[in-house]
Amino acid sequence: MKTATALIAPHTPAPFVEPVEPAAGQIPLPFPGMTPVLPVPVERGDARPIRERSARFMQALVEVLSGERPVRQLAAWMAPDVYAQLTSRLAVHARVPLRARSGSGARIVSVHVAMVHDEAAEIAGRMVHRGRSRAIAVRLELQTTHRGAQVWRCTALTWA
Repeated sequence: MKTATALIAPHTPAPFVEPVEPAAGQIPLPFPGMTPVLPVPVERGDARPIRERSARFMQALVEVLSGERPVRQLAAWMAPDVYAQLTSRLAVHARVPLRARSGSGARIVSVHVAMVHDEAAEIAGRMVHRGRSRAIAVRLELQTTHRGAQVWRCTALTWA
């Protein structure tokens, strides 16, 4: 079996450290002839509108998660199943009344948009609340309303 732990390319060692050669059967990283595969955010056309929309949505979401905004304000922005998941999870974890939690200053500090295709975007964000960071990930999909208008709607949500 080839491992990556002893595959560091030798460099000029400090005088008190002896260089370590890779064990038999191991090859150094990166593997020769292979290029690393990294996910790259893809922006199609003018991505500014979805970037601005997702930043506003993420800020509203962190305000809901911190108790500064009522969850019903997100109902129009979310698919019914995602909204139900959010409300039930908030109900289970609600320990402090809304008035006592308000003013805590939850804010979104970074938003990264990756376009899956022209009608779907996956957004990762970082929120700061009471000096602690949390990660939030959502998927927004362009959907047609019953009136024929196209709107971005949250179809998946997770936070840690």
